[in-house]
Amino acid sequence: MVSPASFLVPFLLFLSLCITPSIAISEAEKNDICSNSMNPRFCGDFMKAEQRVASADFAGVAKIGVEVAHSRAKDTLNFLKSLIQKTTDPKVQEVYKSCSSNYEEAVSVFEEAKKYLSSKNYGGATTTVSAAMDHADSCKDDAQGTDPSLPERNENLKSLCSIILVVTDRL
Repeated sequence: MVSPASFLVPFLLFLSLCITPSIAISEAEKNDICSNSMNPRFCGDFMKAEQRVASADFAGVAKIGVEVAHSRAKDTLNFLKSLIQKTTDPKVQEVYKSCSSNYEEAVSVFEEAKKYLSSKNYGGATTTVSAAMDHADSCKDDAQGTDPSLPERNENLKSLCSIILVVTDRL
């Protein structure tokens, strides 16, 4: 007769192969990420300010980055919608509408990026985050002479995207 304990060893071996431990990235790795991002100072500030990064592995940092970028893109989209309502100059209003369209796309691609990261499709995540970065860049090109906070919002989103791209490159 087979004892119940004889099933335990193979089961535990199977579990150990299926469960991959999550090891938080080191300070040296964070510094390396930041030095390879487009805005190292912004990256360092992000790494310090976002407390969840302290215990995250590379995939976790990518996920956190996408969540923050998604939130900021939605915030900027709402900001642009309010500017469209307030602005009386038709030319400036068109710029805000164009930027709004770009940010709608950015919000959408960040939602896709979240799905890609969840399924460990890091190539798909990289592609979508690059697209979001392009959308912020397009708005930047259009936004000359508009609300002074818009260029900073665009640059911050691009900087977040840059961090995510550096991290997903390591996955």
